[in-house]
Amino acid sequence: MENQSNSNSRSQQLIISQAVNSIKQHGMEDILHEAAIYDINGFVASLYQEHYALENIENAYKKIRYYSFMKLKRRWVKTAIRNYQEGRGYNKELRAQHDMISAYLKVAGPEGLYREFHVKSVEDYMQLCITKIQEWAEDPNRLLHTYPYWSQKTLNQKTSTLKTDVLMVLGEVAKEIDLTQRVAHHSPTLAVDIPFFGMSDRIKNKTDHLDERLNDASQLNLDLLNYESVVPKYKEGVPHNLSVLVSKEFIQELNGKVPDLDSKDFEAFTEILSYRDISFQTSRKIIFPLVRLVEKLYANKSGKSYDLTTKRLMKLGYYRVAGHNDEGDFFIRGLFSSVTIRNATTLADSQVVVTVTEEVYDDLLKQQIVSIYGEQIEQLTGSFAYHLAFVLQKERMASIQSGEENPVRRHWRQFTYSIRFNKSRKSENLMELEANLDRIKEHEFILKDWHRSGDYYFFTFYPLESWEMLNHNDTLLL
Repeated sequence: MENQSNSNSRSQQLIISQAVNSIKQHGMEDILHEAAIYDINGFVASLYQEHYALENIENAYKKIRYYSFMKLKRRWVKTAIRNYQEGRGYNKELRAQHDMISAYLKVAGPEGLYREFHVKSVEDYMQLCITKIQEWAEDPNRLLHTYPYWSQKTLNQKTSTLKTDVLMVLGEVAKEIDLTQRVAHHSPTLAVDIPFFGMSDRIKNKTDHLDERLNDASQLNLDLLNYESVVPKYKEGVPHNLSVLVSKEFIQELNGKVPDLDSKDFEAFTEILSYRDISFQTSRKIIFPLVRLVEKLYANKSGKSYDLTTKRLMKLGYYRVAGHNDEGDFFIRGLFSSVTIRNATTLADSQVVVTVTEEVYDDLLKQQIVSIYGEQIEQLTGSFAYHLAFVLQKERMASIQSGEENPVRRHWRQFTYSIRFNKSRKSENLMELEANLDRIKEHEFILKDWHRSGDYYFFTFYPLESWEMLNHNDTLLL
């Protein structure tokens, strides 16, 4: 409940912050000041608490939009037209407009009237004014303070209707944030650029001493002395410049039967990152109840699910990938630098403390993240297709940003930089890849079509959806 409360609090703060930014960007700040509203943050926050905090935001927004917004716009316009046509009420709005244009006609004459306003008579001019406010009344995107005769409203009217305008902004912002946050999965680029995870599950790895190249590097990086190399089942399944390593401590605990990192572990990894809160910014730590992850991964709280989840957490902490980049520099990368399970004797009380590596932290800090929006990604959980979808999404975004036209061509080996082909033969690995390409295609997102020719795959990606083209930095905050 505490995590849910924290999440709701952050969501509210985000909505209020984004609404204030929108108000400032659209020039409403000065208008609020004219109505003696100077503390904009406080004004927006109080309106959110009063009208949205304890309500279903979508339902509350619909009521405000219909009863307080659209009905008021239409009433204003109906009253202005009636008062003009019947000569009723105060001499303002359309009535004042009629007096102004009539006086202008007396001074400038018909020619001057036409030259200045492109109308031949006062009646034609007034019809244009009526049409203008009628169109305004039916436009749901034009707020109340944009009414052509707004300046003639009383201070009380301005204050009241500015509240409605701000509530409209809050509703629109909340709706957009809800759209992107409700079904959104994110992965640091590091986890997509480096083949930590294999495509096949239930694989047990054989390990060996570090090869000569890594053994030499261990003289510079003492951390390497604590690792052994994973022996790839398919030699070409890992790029030649990379080696997958696993902790000797982990190997000893499991008597040499070391489970490989698979797509379910990738799913656990992205889920854990979604649990981070404000303390993550200074500590790199993510603290959460173990049962939360168990239920997410296995939809139950059985002892077996508890054991499987615990092993996955350990795997994420014990695997590393080492290699050389294009400049010949040696590197070693990991996902979690430490994993601690407190009160591990009882599932109900167990708390997990995960510390992410500096590289993962930097990716999150710099918002170097691959994001997928849409309910389809939820339907791929529990399969290699979930991991593959992130790899394809990265290729899709890269091809769009570079102007690469569909179909996009990729050699099968390019996938080995993101996914370990950990089955024994090339044919088995490509068969698994293609089965999951079909699975993604069937869900009608990211990948519209694909075909293979020799060693090359040709992908036709879907164009960007409207929500993907928005600035979604809010969903990627630390």
